[in-house]
Amino acid sequence: MNSVVQQLITVAGVLLGAGATFAGAALTERSKWRRSQRSRWDDRRLVAYSEFAHALKHFSVVSQRMAAARGFPHAGQPISAEDGALLLADADSEKTLKWEMVLLLGSPEAVAAARVWNKAVWELSLVALGEEMSHADYLSAYEGTGHKRNAFYECARKDLGVRSGELPFGDGPWLLRSVQLTPGDVDVPATTGPL
Repeated sequence: MNSVVQQLITVAGVLLGAGATFAGAALTERSKWRRSQRSRWDDRRLVAYSEFAHALKHFSVVSQRMAAARGFPHAGQPISAEDGALLLADADSEKTLKWEMVLLLGSPEAVAAARVWNKAVWELSLVALGEEMSHADYLSAYEGTGHKRNAFYECARKDLGVRSGELPFGDGPWLLRSVQLTPGDVDVPATTGPL
């Protein structure tokens, strides 16, 4: 073989090797960058979901405490409408701010589930603000709100790639049990529930 051809083959081999090395390194770096970005957004979605859930739960607890002052079942200390109004307004503002991050970063399914849960909590909070509702309807709405919360968590977990299995749901001692209430009952036993 001619020495020029040998040199061209050698140069071509070196160029091909360098190109393959460069391409491999570029693909590896690109893959690392994508994983880093996914992880970064997953972290932010986790914060958005958890902060919204915390804010909505806080709003729910304040409204439940206000409803308790009206004789409805509760898990916390009753609080008067006057004392609770400012707390409820603050909780609503916090919830609204946290909602924006869910809208920005959440999956469509998680956003839809959060809307349904938020609406259920809001409807339940109307009792705290003086809307009339039977105790049986309140208990039913309370339980339904818990199921809507669970649906939100299922969507959020799916979006975040949590693969530890399904959350255990169902009837149990954590559901409200004091159903035999009449509108005149004042001493309502403290109960815990899904909200």
